[in-house]
Amino acid sequence: MELFERYGPLLTDQQREVLELYLRRDWSLSEIARSRETSRAAVHDLVRRAGQALEEYESRLGLLAAEERRRTVRASLARDLAEIRRWLARLEQEVSRA
Repeated sequence: MELFERYGPLLTDQQREVLELYLRRDWSLSEIARSRETSRAAVHDLVRRAGQALEEYESRLGLLAAEERRRTVRASLARDLAEIRRWLARLEQEVSRA
């Protein structure tokens, strides 16, 4: 789903519409096939090819991987900041006692 969120606009209209039904609206392949007046096998193939395209975009562009790295760094910085604040609070207590 994250791949679709990030790279969906790069897909063809047909791929995007079918994946929208399949991933977001949770339609079955048969339901999509009926709504598009095509075969279930054709929809399955389209979903498979669109999924491969999304994976290829991520492989080449790496936007989700970069976002995960940034998230990890932010979490680490937040932990470090919390530790610094605790250390400062202890230091302030020691200074006020002196």
